Amino acid sequence: MRGYLARAVGRELRAGKALFLLSVAGVALGVGAVLSIQILNGSALGAFAGTVRAVSGDADLSVLGWTGALDEALFPEVLAVPGVAAARPLWRADAVVEGRPGASLELVGADLLGAARGPTALPQGALEGALGTPGWVAVTPAWADEMGWRVGDRIDVSLGSRRARLVLGARVDFQAAAPLASRRLALMDIGQAQGLLGAPGRIHQIDVRAAPGVAPATLAERLSAVLGERARVATPEQRTVEAGGLLSAFRLNLTALSLVSVLVGGFLVYASVRASLARRREELGLLRAVGATRAQVLGLVLGEAALLGALGTAAGVPLGWLAARANVGAVSGTVRNLYLLEGIDRVALTPGLVALAAATGLAGALAGALWPALDAARADPRALLASITLEEGAGARAGRLLAAGLAALAGGLAVYVLAGQRVAAAGFAPAVGILVAVPLATPALLRALGRAGLPHRLGIAYGLRSLGGRLSASAPAAGALAVAVAMLAGVTVMVGSFRDTVERWLDATLRADVYVTTPSWRRARSEATLAPDVLATLRAYPGVGSVDVLRQHTGYTADGRRVQVSGVEAALAGAEQRVVLVGGDAAAAMRALRVDGAVLVSEPLARKAGLAPGATLALRGRAGPVRFPVAGVYRDYGAEGGAVLMDLQAYARAFGPGAPSNAALTLAPGADPERAVAALRAALPGAALQIRSNRTLRAEVLAIFEQTFAVTRLLEAMGLVIAAAGVTLSLLVLARDRRAELALYRALGASRGQLFRVFLGRGLAVGGAGLLLGLAGGGALAIVLVRAVNPAFFGWTLGISVPLRALALEGLAILAAAAAASLYPALAASRTPAQELSRDAL
Repeated sequence: MRGYLARAVGRELRAGKALFLLSVAGVALGVGAVLSIQILNGSALGAFAGTVRAVSGDADLSVLGWTGALDEALFPEVLAVPGVAAARPLWRADAVVEGRPGASLELVGADLLGAARGPTALPQGALEGALGTPGWVAVTPAWADEMGWRVGDRIDVSLGSRRARLVLGARVDFQAAAPLASRRLALMDIGQAQGLLGAPGRIHQIDVRAAPGVAPATLAERLSAVLGERARVATPEQRTVEAGGLLSAFRLNLTALSLVSVLVGGFLVYASVRASLARRREELGLLRAVGATRAQVLGLVLGEAALLGALGTAAGVPLGWLAARANVGAVSGTVRNLYLLEGIDRVALTPGLVALAAATGLAGALAGALWPALDAARADPRALLASITLEEGAGARAGRLLAAGLAALAGGLAVYVLAGQRVAAAGFAPAVGILVAVPLATPALLRALGRAGLPHRLGIAYGLRSLGGRLSASAPAAGALAVAVAMLAGVTVMVGSFRDTVERWLDATLRADVYVTTPSWRRARSEATLAPDVLATLRAYPGVGSVDVLRQHTGYTADGRRVQVSGVEAALAGAEQRVVLVGGDAAAAMRALRVDGAVLVSEPLARKAGLAPGATLALRGRAGPVRFPVAGVYRDYGAEGGAVLMDLQAYARAFGPGAPSNAALTLAPGADPERAVAALRAALPGAALQIRSNRTLRAEVLAIFEQTFAVTRLLEAMGLVIAAAGVTLSLLVLARDRRAELALYRALGASRGQLFRVFLGRGLAVGGAGLLLGLAGGGALAIVLVRAVNPAFFGWTLGISVPLRALALEGLAILAAAAAASLYPALAASRTPAQELSRDAL
């Protein structure tokens, strides 16, 4: 049968190149979607792990602060622990490059004379300059080339409101040891880093190498015993696992979206195999009649599908690579903005990912071909020789498929009801049920359309009505389109609901007129502070009624959960307006913060940690866990992991004194915020500040929001392209399989234009059916995404908002795509000559 398989594939390719290529394209797009997301997911973690390796070198352990920074007095204690061969203190912060929007340096201040080996040796003779030249810094060649810097150039940077001038002293390839490490890494002497941009006595990390014969786990226990609650000890692998946990929900959602493309591509394989079998039923019947077994027929059909999957995979791998490279900026921005991890500078295609792509392509192709292959293998040879039974079987199954779809939907809902509160992933069960039910309902809908009133002439209306009698070709295409539309509509409603909720949240919480922070605050947080003279100028400026300041750092709960901790002035008039509580009185909650030292916890943290008003939250402080009563739960859409809000005085007691990083200014009644912004910028020319009006800040927040969903829209587009290919494929199948019927129409006097309009009507019918079912499924999917998936994975409560204009535009685009996909098959059908008519057709 292997020789026959090769000949059969060759015949199929010669007889239907367009059908074969469309099927390969469907598999390729599905593989490309999955592979691109997995490349980006892996590269996001790889960037973090690579940067850890580039910074820490051959360190076995790292001592890290619970509150963002360490007292360098811990360094001698670490060195004195038995089993420590060497230790090296590090100072780390992201400094913004002035005059270059979006450019920054991930500065690493190290003891260049320390005993521990660094990750990368300095060039010959560079050590003298590193210690003797003020502001000396080494950067990666990749970043220096991108920024156009040469050795000796001055680089103006800022951290918080402080500015400093660095000197490019050397080019050091940190990426040589860790190719995925950030190209923004920069190395300088720790004393200079602290003096120019930091604070004396503050470090962020101590890298430790274990002595020969001492296991890192044993040394970690000894260090933890000495340091107690003042610091935490982690291996590089543990830090990477922590980063993976932060990105888990983000990665899972992108992966789920990409798998929809594979599902849609599987429908194309199904349609292609079904069309091939329809043309070869007599051939397969003869094979069975002369002795071929059912297993041999099954293997023959699946072998063809496997070849199709292999070719689709071969095309999908480079497509996925290119898609990942094209979208690395969007994903990198999301990772840097939302998760405060290293951005993605380059992507890597590993053998494991290639194997995943191959498995995805082959599995998708075989799954799409399995049903028609089983039908062909199980069929009696006499049934195979009678082609009329094909459409009869497809029509008879429509009701059963609808019932199966409803059962899948009910099953998904049952799983969520039974396990939704305990298992976060159970929220996807009803979503899967919807995506299964939508295509299974397609044959029944097309049959209903086929029972519409009889048209009076041969044209678009006739094409619409006749499609119900061609379910074997039309139902897979309409089902594939319906799945793609359901995902598109569901995500559109979810994103629209998210945006509407965020806008209302911004309206409720952004009450000040002018907001002051620094260019480096988004990444550096607790290190990006406002200098005292800046705060004094803001408070003394004419027309400023009040100044509300904020301190913030990335901290940890006692059980190791990473959260954003913020301190605000709870005693300030109108402080209750800065939060929207899930329930309760905001003024009373702020009074509890001020009087009782209580905290407010964000809704995601409350969901994930099981917190409610009256509970107690333990946070890691300077000297150990500090317990706070929970006064309320507030809405927050800026920190997926959770956030904690407390009074500044309680913040200082738990985490030590320090300068604020943000200031919100309320102006006197009648003052113009934009004029105040311009005047404050002129009054503070020497400080690195971002001074923005309420309106400008709001626009920037929404711009970041839109960037977050850029990759989602790419996946939606890929699914729709696959579905549009399915429309073309199904109509080509109809045009080829019904050539005798078309020839009969021509013999009876039908014009080419009439046949063209018939197939255009069929394409519009496929598009309309897919759109109708997709919108219904998308509405249900949106409810699942908003009410089940979002709360389970992100902890946010969203109101449902239907963006009618966006959905209408998408609907028109889908119908236009269906019509465009119909043009070539319609043209091919219209050219069918009357001479194709045979006696058998009559």
